Amino acid sequence: MLFDAHIHLSEIPLEQRVSPLPAATLCSVHDYSDPLLSMHEPGLLFSYGIHPLWLDGAGRSLETLEKLAEERKIAAVGEFGFDFYEERDREKERWQKEFFHAQCAVAERFALPAVIHVRRGMAELFAETPVLKRLPAVIFHCYPGTAEEGLAFLKRGVNAFFSFGTPLIKKYPGAITALKGLPRELLLFETDAPFQPPRGRMLTFPADIVAVYEKGAELLEINKKTLEEQIWRNACSSFSQLKKIS
Repeated sequence: MLFDAHIHLSEIPLEQRVSPLPAATLCSVHDYSDPLLSMHEPGLLFSYGIHPLWLDGAGRSLETLEKLAEERKIAAVGEFGFDFYEERDREKERWQKEFFHAQCAVAERFALPAVIHVRRGMAELFAETPVLKRLPAVIFHCYPGTAEEGLAFLKRGVNAFFSFGTPLIKKYPGAITALKGLPRELLLFETDAPFQPPRGRMLTFPADIVAVYEKGAELLEINKKTLEEQIWRNACSSFSQLKKIS
């Protein structure tokens, strides 16, 4: 029972979507009219959020988020958060904080998990722990932090889960060290397809989730089947909808 905690299915070529998908997938949708929303696969969960680097027209996007949440068409809010990878993005720090708070408010009001994006914004995120601890779950998409930072969020009362993807396959030391240092009952895996492709490729595909699990099992020195069962339990803790297909 594989679970992909983050995928952009609309942006994957059609011929690559049939490869087969995992038992369950958290899939980002683009807008209220996204055709993916008409799919009724039991293992396909949807999320919608305003990315911190895509704030143009974000007012309308926030209205869309609230409508999707009210109609129970999404299982999570996100991805959203803080991104200061480029120095020029600091110019939009006030905007990023404004829409971070707005999306947390929706997640709290409708008891939805939040899928958090953060790049060079961990200090800003730590400042928001009083907000994050009010949410049912906080999923750090492609977790970029250290194990110590993750444990600090937990100590501050945030119900956090830490998702890892292709950086494990690419042998990024930071991702590997964080994976090994965090509690296994709080781990998730993802592809972020079609983004963050393995070396030598232009795209990441849904089928790459198998390689992510295999690398996770190797790094954690655990039987792959045992790890799959653990991650599935973790996913069910994050998303009550998954318990229906267990």
